[in-house]
Amino acid sequence: MSLLVVNQVTKTYGSSGWSRTGKQAGSGVTDVTFQVEPGMCLGILGESGAGKSTLGKIVLGLLPPDSGSVGFQGMDLYRSDRHTRKRLRRDLQVVFQDCYSAVNPRMTVKQIIGEPLRNYERLSAKEEKLVIAELLETVGLATTDMEKMPDQMSGGQLQRVNIARAIALKPKMIVLDEPVSSLDMIVQKQILYHLRELKEKIGLSYLFISHDVLAVNVLSDEVAIIERGRIVETMETAHMFHCVHPASKRIIHG
Repeated sequence: MSLLVVNQVTKTYGSSGWSRTGKQAGSGVTDVTFQVEPGMCLGILGESGAGKSTLGKIVLGLLPPDSGSVGFQGMDLYRSDRHTRKRLRRDLQVVFQDCYSAVNPRMTVKQIIGEPLRNYERLSAKEEKLVIAELLETVGLATTDMEKMPDQMSGGQLQRVNIARAIALKPKMIVLDEPVSSLDMIVQKQILYHLRELKEKIGLSYLFISHDVLAVNVLSDEVAIIERGRIVETMETAHMFHCVHPASKRIIHG
């Protein structure tokens, strides 16, 4: 069974009313269909304004589609009851682009990583500290980093903290929304290779949303090209540079 099934999803932003976003009417996503298998990374590659972020929010259960369905672990994400959705949410985590705005600046690293554990687990203070220490080591940070504040860490270090928080509950899938685009090239490479290592080591699945062809090439097994809210071409990443759709050629080859 596929882990994630997005079937004919459409979301259109209105030009007035509560849904006004500054976007033109008719933007969003249209009739988008794809699947993500267990242990797989699917890259969603597209230019700014193509609908990538909208799609990510829909997959995360944050933005109901106008039509179509999102199935996760065999359950409909938007038609399930509250209890089921909470259970599904545990297995579906996210790492955002801006590592600083994704955390509470008044929390320590220990508190940031421990937040999902406190929401879903019943651990003693000692048990929680041990789990956080292990998570920090898993993402290549020192256990002594847990007492630091976000402003005491570099962007790359803090993004590793966000990754540690995302894997704390041992989810089945993580949505990566431009997770390295705000980092310098060397740190980008380190984070991408670490994400790939985690995928291989613990069987994570990723939906990797990006505009960066090289980043998608490093991490993804397959790539779907999105243009003006539509998936125009899907292929194995190994064949990405042999794409045939004009939009794909423009995005991939520049």
